[in-house]
Amino acid sequence: MKRILFLLVVISFTSCSSLKYSATKNPDNYKNIKAGNKYTFHQEDGSKIPMTITSISKDSIIGIRKKERISISKNNITEIRKDRTAVAVVATAGGIAAATVLVIGIKNATDDIQDVATAFGTGLIN
Repeated sequence: MKRILFLLVVISFTSCSSLKYSATKNPDNYKNIKAGNKYTFHQEDGSKIPMTITSISKDSIIGIRKKERISISKNNITEIRKDRTAVAVVATAGGIAAATVLVIGIKNATDDIQDVATAFGTGLIN
């Protein structure tokens, strides 16, 4: 059970965001980036800037962060990720619920087999 929970937590953390743009994989291809959505921009200097995009121009991406207008040059962007924390939380909760039901089901089945073995006196399970 502990291994299953650990696996679900790892999956949850790795699925919190999805890659929408990578400078190494598809340079100058911003077709997956849409105005009105919130993204986290990873820049060449290692900084991360989460913001909601308001528009995309030829050489920069403009957005709003904490009521402040921000413009990021496309040349400085190494990666753009979309936050998907809500999806990861729901998936993890569903996985934990499924694991719990599975463990309870296995325990009940084991108890039933023990009861049947006792009833027939075969002593299959102690």
